Amino acid sequence: MRLRLLFCSALLSLLYGCSSLPDGPERRVDLPEQLQALQQVNKWKIQGKMALRANEQAISATLVWRNSPEAFHFRLTNLLGITLINMRYADDVASLEADGETYTHADPQALIKQTTGWDLPVNQLLNWVKGLPGATDNYTLNNKDLLATLVPGDCTGCGNWEVSYANYGLVGETWLPHSLLLTDIKQPNTFIKFRIDRWTLL
Repeated sequence: MRLRLLFCSALLSLLYGCSSLPDGPERRVDLPEQLQALQQVNKWKIQGKMALRANEQAISATLVWRNSPEAFHFRLTNLLGITLINMRYADDVASLEADGETYTHADPQALIKQTTGWDLPVNQLLNWVKGLPGATDNYTLNNKDLLATLVPGDCTGCGNWEVSYANYGLVGETWLPHSLLLTDIKQPNTFIKFRIDRWTLL
């Protein structure tokens, strides 16, 4: 089954049109120290917006994403507060609720592809969303020595995604991105935007 993308592309412009986001540090950060700190950020919750576009089809939704080393919970709701996707992973089983149906799979990446058609490297995304590159990932830095772009290196199932970062904010003692854009390099009209209004470290 393929989930239908529910909103027109015009709604994408609403994603970044609300409250302001942080501007990042005034001075350059210590990159090795920053990356070490990010490795310790493994229990978190993010709240914000997410937009997906594949050619002429698009969806814009409110996002709540909670993660721990053992499990995660990912939920998208529309402007009316109706749940579009509710996904959980725990005890080595992923479950996804959508369109009144529940689907399960041992592999969350395979489950997402099976139900939505999107090939997302879930395990890597849990680090990418923090601005933490993998050992083989290629990345560039902004003028404050924080990640500006990331391209997966030797990564099975990572597809053709490129990640762009902006609007870093200090959460506790760690700089975390509040804007991310994942673009399919081979299909530029296919992308995912995250606007993170709030990071909570648990």
